[in-house]
Amino acid sequence: MSYKTRVVFTVKEVDDVDPFLMMEFHDEIPGLPVDQPVFSLMVGATKEEAELVATFLNAKILYYRPFPLVPKNE
Repeated sequence: MSYKTRVVFTVKEVDDVDPFLMMEFHDEIPGLPVDQPVFSLMVGATKEEAELVATFLNAKILYYRPFPLVPKNE
C-alpha cells in the first residue's frame, strides 16, 4: 500500500480573476481528504505567472506524502 501520491499542479480561475493553483492527486491513499489542496497566490499574480509556477512544480515534484511518518519503515 502506497502512502504517497503522484500530483499534478493546475491553474484555476474564478471569473478570469485571481488565479490559484490546485494540487490534483493521482493515486489513492487511505485517509486522504477528498478535497484537493488549493494554493492562493499573491494579489496581482497573473495567469501567466501562475502557469510558470505550475510548470516548475510539475517538473520538480515527484510525490506528495500527506502522512510522512506512515509507514515509519518505508
